[in-house]
Parts: sequence; C-alpha cells; structure tokens
Amino acid sequence: MKYSPGFTLLELLVVISLIAITSTIVMMNTSFLNKLNSENILPYESFISFLGEESSFKQKKIAWFVGDNTQSVKVLVKNNWLEADESGFSFPNINPEVIFTDISGSSFSILDRRDDPFMTFDPVGLSSGGIIEFNDENKTVLYISQSLEYRYQK
Repeated sequence: MKYSPGFTLLELLVVISLIAITSTIVMMNTSFLNKLNSENILPYESFISFLGEESSFKQKKIAWFVGDNTQSVKVLVKNNWLEADESGFSFPNINPEVIFTDISGSSFSILDRRDDPFMTFDPVGLSSGGIIEFNDENKTVLYISQSLEYRYQK
C-alpha cells in the first residue's frame, strides 16, 4: 500500500467539526455583550428611581450631580447643596460619550466642568426631569419626565 502525504477524510471531518462547535460556543457566549455594557439603561433607571424614593422617604430635596469626571448626590439644606451620605447609593457607570441634558436644555458629558445638578428630586415625588443620550449603536435616548416616567427613543 502506498502512503501519500496529506490528511485523511476522517481527520478533515474532525477538524471541521471542532471548528464549527468552537465558533458556535464563542458566538453564543459573546451575544450577551450587546445587552450588557457600561451604557445599559437599567442602572440609570434604577438609580433615578432610587433617588426619587429616597427624596420622598427622607422628605428632603435631593440632587444628582454629574460632571468633573465624577458624580455625587447632594441634599438641599438652607439653600445650599450639601454632600449626602452615599453609603447606600449604587452609581451607574457612565461612559464619557453619554450626553446628559438637564431641564434648562444644557447638554454635557461626565467630563465637563459643571456646578449645577443634572436632576433634582422633590419630596412630593416629582423631579426636574432630563434626557440621557447613550450614543450607542442604536443612538438610544432616555427621556425622564418630571413624574419619573421613562420613555425611550432609538
């Protein structure tokens, strides 16, 4: 019997099968990346709802400050914003490409210098409202009404 250099049909089928199985596993395991990224809307909604509830519970006006590459929550005391105890807060991760627009129409990112709050929350359950543009592949925009209702636009 004469041996020729090369692969047998069985060896080729095994290799192709392994490649197919591996690519299927990789594709299925990376599909979650489309849903889970730093710009996921759910953490923003949860945080905004939490601040609204916190304001009602503590019967104090609360504000969410975004800018200067940081974010903070402050409480209005005698017409001055004072740092709140942030031990229970879980801030959303903000991508620098996310654009915030406050009630006055001022647009900014987390990197911009800013002294005014992005949103304020009243003890009666109302907020100043605002807009968050995620600049993701879908160009998702989250509109937050003064009654803390959410609307999306893609």
